[in-house]
Amino acid sequence: MSATAILSVTNPNAVVFGFGNRTFCCRSNFAKPSSRLFPSSSPMKPLTLDSRFSPLISTNRSLKSSVFRRFNTLMEWQECKVKMKVEVPVSVAYGLYSERESIPKWMTFISSVKVLKDKPDLSRWTLKYKAFGQNLEYAWLAKNLQAISPLPNQKIHWISLEGLPNKGTVRFFPLGPSSCEVELTFAYEVPLLLIPFAAALQPLMQGLIKNSLAQFAEIAKSTKTT
Repeated sequence: MSATAILSVTNPNAVVFGFGNRTFCCRSNFAKPSSRLFPSSSPMKPLTLDSRFSPLISTNRSLKSSVFRRFNTLMEWQECKVKMKVEVPVSVAYGLYSERESIPKWMTFISSVKVLKDKPDLSRWTLKYKAFGQNLEYAWLAKNLQAISPLPNQKIHWISLEGLPNKGTVRFFPLGPSSCEVELTFAYEVPLLLIPFAAALQPLMQGLIKNSLAQFAEIAKSTKTT
């Protein structure tokens, strides 16, 4: 989702903001430049419509009937983190979580993970979940960073390259010969204008991650190997 600013051609002082299916109209208070301040002989020229809002906006030249501008909003990370004890050796937990295509078995909000055959460090993820009366669906291409900084039995981490911006880390801490602690951190990037809405999703994401780790612990115990 994004916020779009529409600048009227017929009324250059009016700005219409579109968010989802809602539209808000604002009128700027820019005064018309006085001829006394900007005489025709003066080298200074009144600001054009483009220069008033640049560099916050950019022109979409493919539209002929109206001129659209899209704000390049700043981005900020929101993060969720959950820890859980798992009653298997750390090597077993690490090995199971390394099987990326098996992740939907314990992450119910992830519908599929497909590892690219020609580039095994890349995988395509699809998230599907119903919340707030909406059927949410997102997809992204993730890069597994183990090849860059391998830490066997310690850490699995990734970052998205396209689609939904996100990154995550799974850390493994041995608690003894037959148990370990698993810590899952998931972060997602949202536009600055959507931070109040994203914050409302944080408790939901925290609960989903906690449930997924609990399910992972059960699956790990049932598939325990040496």
